[in-house]
Amino acid sequence: MNKIINRLERISLYKNLKKNPSALEKIAALIKTKTFKPNTYIIREGEKGDAMFILNQGAVRVEKNTLSKDKFTVVNLKDDMNVFFGEMALMDDDVRSASVFALTAAECYVIRKDDFERLCETNPQIGYYVIREIARSLAGRLRKTTTDSAALITALIHDEETGRF
Repeated sequence: MNKIINRLERISLYKNLKKNPSALEKIAALIKTKTFKPNTYIIREGEKGDAMFILNQGAVRVEKNTLSKDKFTVVNLKDDMNVFFGEMALMDDDVRSASVFALTAAECYVIRKDDFERLCETNPQIGYYVIREIARSLAGRLRKTTTDSAALITALIHDEETGRF
């Protein structure tokens, strides 16, 4: 349990709970450990999700499909980056928005949506802090996507010869 709590303390979702050992213990109690072989999918885009993952050991690649079903790499992540993924599954019942592929053997800590919801019902303050950090993370990604989209649109419609749009 201490190993899991030490990892949680380094994950941004739980930063407001670092000074609350009881809260971290309650979250750690929800966690199941799951291992993945190299070159296997942890999450597949388009499949229904019901859990989030914290990368404890290994390296993964986040992938998206283009409209023509070609894969492109969004980002490569390593365990020393203290990362998590699939957290939107704690918020809704929609399908996964990206795939996560194990580049190496990987160990993940898994939190299931049902378990997280029960924790939130019995400990609303813990739920509030975690959900607020998920919202901040998603807002940051949305801002980056908006900026990237604007740059792409500008590049597509800008006439290099005339300098006009």
